Amino acid sequence: MNELIEWLQANKIQYNIIDNEVIELPGLGQVYYENTEKLNSIFRLNNDGELIFNSVEEPSVLMAEDINYIAFKFGDNWYYFDLRKGFALNILKYVGTKTPLQHNVDIVNLGVHTPFELLNGSFMPDQWVKKAKFCGHKAIGICDRNTMAACYNLQKVAGAEGLKYVFGYSLTFTYGEDKIDVKVYVQTQKGLRNLLRIQKAIMVDSEDQTIPLSELGNRGEGNVLVFGKLSAEWLSQHMNVYEDLAGKFDKVFYQVDLSEYKAERIDIRVLEATKLYFDKLYSKIAPVLITDAYYLDKTDAKNKIILNKVAEGAAHEQSEEQFFKDADEQYALFQATFDSTRWNVEELFQECVDNANSIAENANAKFENDRNFMPKYTMTPEEEQKYGTVHNMFNQLLEEGFERLVPKDKESQEKYRKQMEYEKYIIESTNNVDYLLVQYDTCNWSRRNNILVGCGRGSAAGSLLLYLLGITLIDPLRYSLIFERFLLPERAGLYPSDTTVIGQDIESNDYVEVTLECGKTIKIDKDSQLYIKREGEESPITIYADELQEGDDILFDNKDELFTIDEL
Repeated sequence: MNELIEWLQANKIQYNIIDNEVIELPGLGQVYYENTEKLNSIFRLNNDGELIFNSVEEPSVLMAEDINYIAFKFGDNWYYFDLRKGFALNILKYVGTKTPLQHNVDIVNLGVHTPFELLNGSFMPDQWVKKAKFCGHKAIGICDRNTMAACYNLQKVAGAEGLKYVFGYSLTFTYGEDKIDVKVYVQTQKGLRNLLRIQKAIMVDSEDQTIPLSELGNRGEGNVLVFGKLSAEWLSQHMNVYEDLAGKFDKVFYQVDLSEYKAERIDIRVLEATKLYFDKLYSKIAPVLITDAYYLDKTDAKNKIILNKVAEGAAHEQSEEQFFKDADEQYALFQATFDSTRWNVEELFQECVDNANSIAENANAKFENDRNFMPKYTMTPEEEQKYGTVHNMFNQLLEEGFERLVPKDKESQEKYRKQMEYEKYIIESTNNVDYLLVQYDTCNWSRRNNILVGCGRGSAAGSLLLYLLGITLIDPLRYSLIFERFLLPERAGLYPSDTTVIGQDIESNDYVEVTLECGKTIKIDKDSQLYIKREGEESPITIYADELQEGDDILFDNKDELFTIDEL
């Protein structure tokens, strides 16, 4: 029990001791302490042959006493699991209620480096978000070097937890022979588009993964620029560059990061740059608190060392202080660095914190995931004359491919036709017709011009449509390849549900005319069944067409909404 208490104290988790076997974690509940030293194995088989946790106490007995968790030591760490959900290896961190801070200031960490910054950062965004919530933060920001790969992941997990998210990016710009480290933080949608252009300039257009100052300046709108913690000397000699960038970015700051390094030569450089900034530049460029965090806790410092050695055979810029800090830990750095007889440490700390908070408060950009951004296929004049519409071109090309490539026997014709119609429905329903036509045009033009073309995505070989369009050259049915590896209906949002499906045209003199929101009028036989939403009804209902009322919302199949209605 003493080891468990030491762990809780080290991880700043509040606790109340109930007895020598039970401890209460406010915000979580009562936890049973399992002494695994008394066990030969932490797992055993139950009467049904299932592998379960080898607890001394029966779970039902514990839960009857309102004890829903078991904590145990495994290796160097403590873990817990919820008896109501079954066994899971959850590390005993960032749960319950954090011990109160002495310096209770709202802060935001904008310096998180995730494993998407390969072989340097560690811990996925969901774990960073979990610690941020535990620390009581209202926002979190990432700043991976030369990659935006974690941004959408952060948006999903932070948004789900009610935290504001800030997209950041660490980079190096060039000015003549000089190379200067900076960070860019997105504020608006325009800023997000500009950061995407910065990413392209660095990772596609540049040979050394840098960006010229002129190009960086062109992408300032909607973004905040932060000069790196070692840039003070360069800035003192190039204030004209700062003034130019200050007019192009929404705001420009200087990064204050007082984390200590193991190597004295690196530590001295940081301290000298910080001193120079506060002596000569503080009155001209505002400071912002951004401490680069490559691992969650101080005990995780070995992560970065190992990753760096894998990458380069040596660890660079080693430090045990580059972890996700709370307000007390941040304030302690200021107290240890600044002379209180010269500086009002409290006010200086608050200023740096306020500027970081302002970046988070004004960050309103997000990736739009509710519409398709694929380019539309533009037909040539010849294609337009031959096919009329893009959708008709898609269907005709498939029929031409079917006629050319499918075996002529009746069994094959039926088998291939059924698969083609199935795949066609999914591609049309997910609005991917233009996507396939763009690939069709690219691959077939390349082959006509003697350019070698590979399959591209390996899973594409499972699609019969791609084979019929000439995008791939392997018959997927012949080799029993799986279309769903290319596009799983559920992954594309096509969950099983009741809808109104438009069928074949029929001759009818007894019909109703329905005007849709898009302005189109369609004729529906009075005996057609429609699946609708009606005001006052808790759930959708099925009616006949002649029972429609004004205001009813017909729930059409997605394929019909995208294509069939437009073609009627």
